[in-house]
Amino acid sequence: MTMKQLDWCCVTVIVDEDTTELFQMPAPDEDAEQQPAFQVTKSTADLVSQDFARYEPSLQRMVHDWRKSKEQVMQDKRTRKPAPTA
Repeated sequence: MTMKQLDWCCVTVIVDEDTTELFQMPAPDEDAEQQPAFQVTKSTADLVSQDFARYEPSLQRMVHDWRKSKEQVMQDKRTRKPAPTA
């Protein structure tokens, strides 16, 4: 069975049965192309889909926090001084 593409709060949802948390997002890294994504089990995806309004504020907060952290990672990357060359 294949699940249709899910998006929550304009963020891709990846169904991954190896996910151990209720909602998991990748840690922001220095890749400028990296985007947030929710990693959830099928049962979590089903639960949220049944009552999205209940979960939406928390999901929005997670996306906001992720984007803020990503911004900080990218700012740190820009301000980091290159290592001296010999």
